[in-house]
Amino acid sequence: MTSAELTSAAAFGALFSEAAESHPDHDALVFGSRRVSYRELNRLVGAAADRIEPGDLPFLVRIPPVADHESFLDTVATILAAFSVGRPLTLLDAALPDERVRIVTEAARAEVPGCTVLMFTSGSTGTPKAVRQGPQLWRQQVVELRGELALEPGATLVTALPISFGGGLEVAVTALLTGAALVPVDPRDDGVDGLVATLREHAEAQLHLSPHLLRALSAHPDAPAALTGVRLASTCGEAPDAVDVAALRAAAPHISFLNRAGSSEAGHLAFDLYPPDRALPEGTLVPGRIADGKTLLVRDEDGRPVRDGEVGRIEVVSPFLSLGYLVDGAPVDFPLDDDGARHYVLGDLGAVDGGRLRLAGRSDDAVKIRGYLVDVSEVLAAARRVPDVVDATVIARKGPDDRADLVAYLVPAPGVRPPSVAAVRAELARGLPDWMQPTHVVLLSELPRTERGKIDRKALPAPAARPAHRSPRTRTERLLAPIWEDLLGVPEIGLDDDFTALGGDSLTAVDLLGRLTESFGTRLTLPEVTAAGTLQALAAVIDGADDTEAFAPEVAELSGPAAVGRPIVVAFAGAGESAHAFLPLARRLPDHRVVGISAHGLERRGIPDYTVGRAVRRAVRQVRALAPHGPYRFVGHSIGGIIAMETARRLEADGETVDRVVCLDTVLDDALRRGSPICFPAPEGVRDTETPPDDVVGQTTAQKWRTRAELLSAGWWPRPAARQWALFHDLGRRTAVLHRLRPWDGPVTVVLAEGNDDPEQWWSLVAPRVRGVHRVSGDHTAMLRPPFVAVTADLVARALDPSLPE
Repeated sequence: MTSAELTSAAAFGALFSEAAESHPDHDALVFGSRRVSYRELNRLVGAAADRIEPGDLPFLVRIPPVADHESFLDTVATILAAFSVGRPLTLLDAALPDERVRIVTEAARAEVPGCTVLMFTSGSTGTPKAVRQGPQLWRQQVVELRGELALEPGATLVTALPISFGGGLEVAVTALLTGAALVPVDPRDDGVDGLVATLREHAEAQLHLSPHLLRALSAHPDAPAALTGVRLASTCGEAPDAVDVAALRAAAPHISFLNRAGSSEAGHLAFDLYPPDRALPEGTLVPGRIADGKTLLVRDEDGRPVRDGEVGRIEVVSPFLSLGYLVDGAPVDFPLDDDGARHYVLGDLGAVDGGRLRLAGRSDDAVKIRGYLVDVSEVLAAARRVPDVVDATVIARKGPDDRADLVAYLVPAPGVRPPSVAAVRAELARGLPDWMQPTHVVLLSELPRTERGKIDRKALPAPAARPAHRSPRTRTERLLAPIWEDLLGVPEIGLDDDFTALGGDSLTAVDLLGRLTESFGTRLTLPEVTAAGTLQALAAVIDGADDTEAFAPEVAELSGPAAVGRPIVVAFAGAGESAHAFLPLARRLPDHRVVGISAHGLERRGIPDYTVGRAVRRAVRQVRALAPHGPYRFVGHSIGGIIAMETARRLEADGETVDRVVCLDTVLDDALRRGSPICFPAPEGVRDTETPPDDVVGQTTAQKWRTRAELLSAGWWPRPAARQWALFHDLGRRTAVLHRLRPWDGPVTVVLAEGNDDPEQWWSLVAPRVRGVHRVSGDHTAMLRPPFVAVTADLVARALDPSLPE
């Protein structure tokens, strides 16, 4: 049957009947071991058609989970039957939020003449609208996709696209009207592991999924084996990046990749096939060759046509578009010209060059920065190239003054230390001119997504607002501002800008100390720099406005002057970490005054504490200097958790009270467990092995002695911050080996990071009154840094709340 013959609902029904009668024994749907033939599916479609009365009200079909095989099969049969009898159709996904269900259900009460699918936009920028897709659009969609996929009867299509949405329904209908086998997977229920398991069962298959899921699949350790039988992968829903396809090729070099772009209103817009030997461009992949039957007109802001290759607003002209919208129960049609073609203006900017489409971001993202029109997609491509970033998006936000700023949202890779905001800015600056660099960089544990898997732009958190700009005035302020701008990658630093709020972390602060010595000939401490906070305050410190030290160098006030009078929380840093690593945590504990304690000698010359006992004796003196009497509240990261508990033990022996201790990723296995009198059972399925006490495996004898000499001189000789902290990390591990871990019978809350395999029951041996053991995303250090610190801080705040029971 040709595309010209596919003009009615009856034609859709006839095409399915033809496929079913020609290939009755072919698989139509496959759910694991459950295989449904075309003969069986045809019988179910016929039975469903007999139950559906023709009418003008949309037939509301609720999509059950794929895991409910029989219900899902009946639903597919009902959808095909609705197509066949010409009943308007609305699909309701099981995962829809309540508000979306309300909108869809209300729309389904309106009269919609003719064979129409009522498809809803994703709602990423506003209230979702019902798009009326008629038979002409669907005729073109099915025939064209079948050709682009080179689809033949008997082919296998594994689809992880929900059939309740346009791209997923299109794949399903095209497969079943061709005589191919459809293998549906719902990663929302089964996860990437479920998709991997399904792919292992099929050879010579096609794979259809979102770019977001493609990234997760390519990174899966079993991806190479799972993708062995896949010949073609195709995405839709959002623009993929070249790095996504490169990752797919790394896992499965034989796969061809098809990028298909379109929208609910316009249907297909463009296709671009990347065989295994085709070179990949940099950045976001362009949609490619314009779809058949579509004419794209590109106009400037005044509606005038632009030259080939120039960016402008895109108008689609074609007889194969949606009919229009359904607004408040009434149809609103797209303009129709005398030739029978409809007109629709995309929400994206783009260019047409030699018959190929290139998109340049949404039109509402088209902003001028310092007089330049910014291509947001180019900024997004740069953000996705930042090392250890697995997902990203860039949008334009307009403030109250109508000035537009670019905001980059990045998701760090799991299991690695996330980059600091300052490091991200430095990386972006390598490839972008200054006027294209984002004003704000926000790290998130994941990007919010709609039920379709598209980025939910409305749910992206607003970046912290910078204070109104006040220009530096004094000589010191004017010299200091460009130093901050260089280190943080932020332009136009003002007097009230805050170093940490702009992305400065403890290592960046150490770099700042060196620059201050070079520029001003002054030697400040890290606590002085971070306590100052704003540019104006730090300039005052440099000018000698406050040249006193309230505490020893390793004791740092982290909450600022406004916290005076609040309950004190003492935070003990881990081995090789500055107390200032707690700054992001302290800022999320507004009801407390957080004071951090670093290892002696880490930041100022001094003899390190070579045993936990020495560190604890020093900590007791420091804690009593802060508050002579309890009750005390402690937080400890890594070995700092052990120091917190031992300090609590000493203080309680002196008659004081410690009513809260929170241990953040204190690792009991290996060094601490080795010398402990506590009997730790080996983790189930793991052979209990001893590791050498030295981290010198693989070193020569000379290298071992050099390492030991460096360790002995740690704290005495100044070194670059990264090396100094690495040495103190090794010292901390050796200190743990010498420590005899004993139970402490006080209230302890434990928060473990990703990658910590300690069994939770071990903590009942170390702390018999343990109040809870929680696990958070982010690795050992990442749990204290954005974006993961938000969850960590919430658990710490609850643990410190005296109103909650132990």
